[in-house]
Amino acid sequence: GCPPGLALTETDIQAQLDRRRPGQSALSTDRQEEDRVSILSGTERGRTLGTPIALQVANKDQRPQDYGTMRDIPRPSHADYTYQMKYGSRASSGGGRSSARETIGRVAAGAIAEKILKLQHGIEIVAWVSSVGEIDAAGVNADAITRVLVDETEVRCPDHDAARRMSAAILEAKNAGD
Repeated sequence: GCPPGLALTETDIQAQLDRRRPGQSALSTDRQEEDRVSILSGTERGRTLGTPIALQVANKDQRPQDYGTMRDIPRPSHADYTYQMKYGSRASSGGGRSSARETIGRVAAGAIAEKILKLQHGIEIVAWVSSVGEIDAAGVNADAITRVLVDETEVRCPDHDAARRMSAAILEAKNAGD
């Protein structure tokens, strides 16, 4: 569904992949993935052709052995249980369909859709974390939020006081083994 003639290169997609890349802070996994995207088809000379766009992002830090102790139970804070209930099976070596790696395709496609929405309709998308547990970002003026403000904190919350408390709560849970 991507229209032909849209200027599109790996750089357009990479910016969003960099935002979701693991290993950016102590709050997330320690895996270090480059998440470098390559456009395999659907563009020529930096413009879309109107044909399907195929992208590739290599997974260089896979560790299926890390999930041995969780083989028979869903991982906390993951979609394993939901996936198992919906599909009747799950991948015990890291989540499969519910893996964080699975989000790469959604983020890459979203980056392309975001560019279309901005260029063709003047729509800009900015999202942020509004709560973690009982901690809420209070007093956030949605009309004044920019992606730059959102990205200033490691939890992507533009309320810096709430973001500090959110980070502390996440680290506390992580250090407690959750």
